[in-house]
Amino acid sequence: MSNSKRKQLLNWIKSDPGLEHIRKLANQTKVQYNRNEKDPTQRIRVYNRAKYKTRKSLFSNLFEIFWVPGRNLRGKAYSDPNLDQQLNQTASIMSLSTIWDFICTSPVIYYFAKGSGLFVLPLSAAYALLLLVMSNKAGEFAMNRNKDSNRTASFLLLVFFTLSFIKTLMSGVGIDLVSRSGEIKNLAAKDYLDNKSLVTTESKKAYGALFESISNKCDELSLKQSKLDLNKGAQRRLFNYWEDQMYKKPSEMPVGSPKLLIDEHRTKFGFCTQKDLINSFIGKNDFAFDNALKAKNEVKDSLTPISYLYSFNRNQFYNLFKGNPLLGSESNLKKYEDTFESTNINFRIDCSDSEINCLGKVRWSDPGMAINEASKQFYRKIAAKEFQSLGFSLVGFVISILLSITAVVLLYASSINMKVRASRSSYILALRNKIFTELEDDEQYENEKIENEKENKKDNKKEGGE
Repeated sequence: MSNSKRKQLLNWIKSDPGLEHIRKLANQTKVQYNRNEKDPTQRIRVYNRAKYKTRKSLFSNLFEIFWVPGRNLRGKAYSDPNLDQQLNQTASIMSLSTIWDFICTSPVIYYFAKGSGLFVLPLSAAYALLLLVMSNKAGEFAMNRNKDSNRTASFLLLVFFTLSFIKTLMSGVGIDLVSRSGEIKNLAAKDYLDNKSLVTTESKKAYGALFESISNKCDELSLKQSKLDLNKGAQRRLFNYWEDQMYKKPSEMPVGSPKLLIDEHRTKFGFCTQKDLINSFIGKNDFAFDNALKAKNEVKDSLTPISYLYSFNRNQFYNLFKGNPLLGSESNLKKYEDTFESTNINFRIDCSDSEINCLGKVRWSDPGMAINEASKQFYRKIAAKEFQSLGFSLVGFVISILLSITAVVLLYASSINMKVRASRSSYILALRNKIFTELEDDEQYENEKIENEKENKKDNKKEGGE
């Protein structure tokens, strides 16, 4: 590079308003000039040449995992203050989006990792952090949209969008798992009880129809018997035949409850025997059963769904939960034990020390069920437009949507920016390095020239003196 071009370049760096940041960085650089150094290239010693060249602290490295610097979204071949400001804004939105999703989805990941026992906290934190790093790195690499890497950048932007989409779907659910944990459990218990009540009602209607049918047949045969003359042999034999049809029982009596005998062995019994069996378990004319039903409704009104399920259907409760929802309040329900004892209604409020499943506070028997129920309830309320009942979980969900969409749009818009593409241009990087190399070579040449002139002057002085 000629001397005039070098001066022109240096004057441009010195005077151009757009290069103020370079001059500011140069003014902050400490140097030492040693005139006694024989090697001209070593006379100027630079200290702390650039702040970004200094070694980063551990805290700074950890901070940048969560909050991506704008400079990570561009290359090193080109930059200017306006570009850095734009990329800082893009990086801020992207970081804010991934951090928000990190916070909102952490409860979901915690439940996923709950099977790991004592390691649940570090493992769930590691999974959540891994998702955050994957999202941030996908966003960073999606900015490298040069000719050779355009498809790769599009794919990585799609990866960022997919990860953001999945985390957005779980954001409201994660908030619900923390803020509405008890409500989610009670709604899950209520759903089961509602379905159970429907089945029971339909079952009673079905048995009621069967009861009416076989009662009519029993009464019909009984009426026919009453019209027979038992003194006549033929009619006596017919009477005995109808008696068998009415009260028949198998020679080897099956073992089981009346309901089981009707469900599986009904044809082995006579019509009147069937009537008696059905009457024994659907409570026809059963005063004790009617009292028990009234008591059951009283208990239902006084308990939460999860406590009601625990008291009347312990096996199904253990399929959904573990723990004791009645802890400390069992004495309030003891008055109902005698009422239910005389019926076939199962009522239990005790928890023996050997029964491990009912010890402690109420918790999900399967952590995956918690996520499933929370997701189902959250999106069911959205579909039903019950926004008021969702509260902060809806707000968090909407924020996640807005941040994710904004981050994807800004990343794509920034990646096709010509300045960003120029910052990763190998041609511009090579040209820049060539210019600085020529500057250093010219500077070394000029220094050597100056030194040679000084040496010649000294020699001429000596010769003149002699």
